[in-house]
Amino acid sequence: MTVTRRRFVLTSQAELPGQGHPDRRRTLAVSCLGVFLLVVALTALNVALPEIAGDFDAEIDDLQWIVDSYAVVFAGLLLAGGALGDRIGRRAALILGFAIFAAGNGFGATAGSVNVMIIARVIAGLGAAIMMPATLSAISEVFNNQDRGRAIALWASLAGAGGAFGPAIGGWLITISGWQAVFVLNAALAVLGLVGARVWVPVLPGQRTGRFDIIGTVLSVAAVGCLVYVAIEGPGHPLAVTTISAVIGSFVFIAAFIAHERRTPDPLLPLSLFDDRDRVAGAGTLVIAAIGFNGVLFVAALLLQIGWQETALVTGLLLVPIGVIEVIVANTCMPLSERFGVSNVITFGLVIMAVGYVGMGLVPEGNRPVFIVAGLVAGAGNGLAIPLSVDRVVGEVEPAFAGSAASLNDMSIELGASIGVGVLGAIQRIVFEAQLDEGQSTLVSDIASDESRSAFRAASNAGLFFAAGAMIVGIFVARRTRSGPEPVATVAGTQS
Repeated sequence: MTVTRRRFVLTSQAELPGQGHPDRRRTLAVSCLGVFLLVVALTALNVALPEIAGDFDAEIDDLQWIVDSYAVVFAGLLLAGGALGDRIGRRAALILGFAIFAAGNGFGATAGSVNVMIIARVIAGLGAAIMMPATLSAISEVFNNQDRGRAIALWASLAGAGGAFGPAIGGWLITISGWQAVFVLNAALAVLGLVGARVWVPVLPGQRTGRFDIIGTVLSVAAVGCLVYVAIEGPGHPLAVTTISAVIGSFVFIAAFIAHERRTPDPLLPLSLFDDRDRVAGAGTLVIAAIGFNGVLFVAALLLQIGWQETALVTGLLLVPIGVIEVIVANTCMPLSERFGVSNVITFGLVIMAVGYVGMGLVPEGNRPVFIVAGLVAGAGNGLAIPLSVDRVVGEVEPAFAGSAASLNDMSIELGASIGVGVLGAIQRIVFEAQLDEGQSTLVSDIASDESRSAFRAASNAGLFFAAGAMIVGIFVARRTRSGPEPVATVAGTQS
């Protein structure tokens, strides 16, 4: 039997008439609310972790799974979420994603144990996986080529705003109400986004046909799940049967996914997207930058509250400058790239991110001004590197595959985020436990003595230094681009 394979071609998106779709600014507003919400949901939760740990008698690895259960589902289903949006349309995907995300966070507010919390986070991750690609692909679809880069930069800067204000909002809510209020806020913002999507976002019909790739979806979730499990449990139990099985499973599922996507006539992710070296470099840079940024937020929030004994509100305020400067700098990255070159600006961003993370690790206990300065340096680097990397991945793409390109972008960020929380959290846990006497409690709520807090600070600093090293590795990834004029990006499958 001969199987006819569809040919996919990604060309520069045709210019929209005039300035683009008449509802482009309203669509941008809803999309920015969506990405702001998703980042707030993560960063505000980081500040709430010590209080959750106290209520549930949790250890550091329990907290990692509360954070990463969301990230595993989010990252694992992003490709499916983008493909779904390509079929049902951006407006429908936004409405569905906001609704599920609101339900998951509403459930999380009622959680009475770590396991229930993890289930709630899984539901929220499902909603996020449907919503997130639709926010970016909707922007790509309603803006013309001239304005799309600025719109994407604004989208990325609003993600930075979520990083800026999420910890402060979370700290304030915890102070006046408790950690449950963080989940209630997320649910309320999701409902607001759902209403905005119904009222403001135009009907952007799905333009992709063919069967939905269920096998590819299952394989992608399995691969991401194995990778995150290795990141969280592997450093502490490298020779455990479960760790070795997860390592093997990662390779097997990734290989099976690639083989399946090459064969199927309706791939979840057209693999020839990766023929564009700029897109590959952009995706790789996003993974590494997210490893640093999200891992550092996780480690720093615990460092400040446990190692420095800061309140949740003060912790949030100390982390605010990281995101504020990111928003400011993100709005300058496009003009800078036109003058100095995209690769050079991203490289400079990664360098100063590394400097900032080292600085955060060297700050003596209680020296708030120096910590803020180090955070400003790190945030500025993030503001240079992230928007330009996003534009590399999704800058110009045919509408029928905008969801797939957006999913690749979002999956890169979320995979990096989950690995960052897993690896940096594992380093923090392992170094801390290595300094404790045998039999001494490792519960977060039991870290109270000067000796144990000193050990926790040293462990946290080790995680921050690792993040800085990852940014240096990212420089080599960011610079692996083509030389000479950039040809039209194509995604082409073979025909038989």
